[in-house]
Amino acid sequence: MTLPRIFRTTAFRFALLYAALFAGSVGLLGVIVYHSTRAALEARAQEQVDDEARGLVAEYKARGMERLMLVVTARMQGRQRDALEYSLTVRDALLAGRSIPVAESSGVVAIPSRGEGPNDLRPADARSQARAGDGNRRAYFRAVQLDNGARLVVADDLDWIDAVQEAILKAFGWALAATALLALAGGALLSARFLARLDAMTRTASAIVAGDLSSRIPQAGGDDEFDRLARAFNAMLDRLAALMESLRQVSSDIAHDLRTPLARLRQSLDEASRSSTSLADMQTRVALANEQVEEILSTFAALLRIAQIEAGQRRAGFADLDLSALVAGVAEDWRAVAEEKRQTLTSAIESDVAMSGDRELLVQMLVNLVENAIRHTPEGTRIVVSLKREAAATTLAVADDGPGVPADERDKIFRRFYRTERSRTTPGGGLGLAMAAAIADLHGAGVAALDNAPGLRVEVRFPVAEMRRHIGKP
Repeated sequence: MTLPRIFRTTAFRFALLYAALFAGSVGLLGVIVYHSTRAALEARAQEQVDDEARGLVAEYKARGMERLMLVVTARMQGRQRDALEYSLTVRDALLAGRSIPVAESSGVVAIPSRGEGPNDLRPADARSQARAGDGNRRAYFRAVQLDNGARLVVADDLDWIDAVQEAILKAFGWALAATALLALAGGALLSARFLARLDAMTRTASAIVAGDLSSRIPQAGGDDEFDRLARAFNAMLDRLAALMESLRQVSSDIAHDLRTPLARLRQSLDEASRSSTSLADMQTRVALANEQVEEILSTFAALLRIAQIEAGQRRAGFADLDLSALVAGVAEDWRAVAEEKRQTLTSAIESDVAMSGDRELLVQMLVNLVENAIRHTPEGTRIVVSLKREAAATTLAVADDGPGVPADERDKIFRRFYRTERSRTTPGGGLGLAMAAAIADLHGAGVAALDNAPGLRVEVRFPVAEMRRHIGKP
């Protein structure tokens, strides 16, 4: 018969394992308590008997035999249940108490229960014999030979120790039973909770497989293992959804934006094959077609590089670097390019800004931002490259006072192939800012396009905590 699902979970098996370990511990503790309690109680009974015997001997020595007989008789007559037993004899003649025919000075004897059996105490050779179920009780005795030939025996019932041990065994038995019941109940509750959380994850995974990339694992609002796992999986699903959306966007962009250059290439080759009147004319047309092929290949290369960056494949190239020197170098290299277009490029760079990253990619990111500012602004534009360290983040910015970008398009300019209406007449494939955004994301930075009033300001913010984590600083 197959057990219910709730009893076949790992949580339930762990609960049973812990219950078995706890039950074993309780059992071991019970054995220790059982034996140590018996030893302690028997030692206490022997001590009591020995003290009583010494007291009676002292009474005899102080006040004589008659006083001893009176004391023994009085204690036997006034004794309570489980009190001491006494025997005072002279040459096998009983003077007071009960007959205890023992040869040793101390040991264990079998005592008939009161009102049962003969009024004497028999020697017990072994504990099993003393507890043979014949109505006898076990007793520890101490025998003292007096100087007048009399023999004094004091005995104490030991069966009450068995009662104490029986109570201990019952207590530990109930503890084991309670442990088993609590283990089953706790295991069932843990399994139910475990299955509920696991089923939620399973449903989310099934929804993702079915194509619902918006499905996420619900969280209980705490900080337990399941919530941490859910947050990790949800972050992974967010990343997966972003990559899938990016792939969809790339496919759509390729279908729309590469169709035109491919159509021009086809037209050029068709004209070369049909309309060329000479070898020189054919070579000219083929050279033009080669240029168009190179442009298309460059576009695909840029797309491939963006995909590699977004996949995080360039993290292996991270190393400590001086971001201040890197930004200053790029600004200096592009100052002459800006001057050729009658523009002004200046820089405001804080020194000693360090981080860990891919130098080549960071240079590529800054070059794309500067080139974008130069290409899409008119003559006379002022372009400022800045690097500023603040409490929460280090900000790298490229700002210009050109015509700027409409507010509703600023977030779109980082998409692949996206070009504003104003920039469609300028050279470029619309991938520079997309690559810059991918490089910024790889380095844990955020990128944003802001109004420079007038013009456009593109900021890349590197969180200080992220920079410290990369370079291992406290």
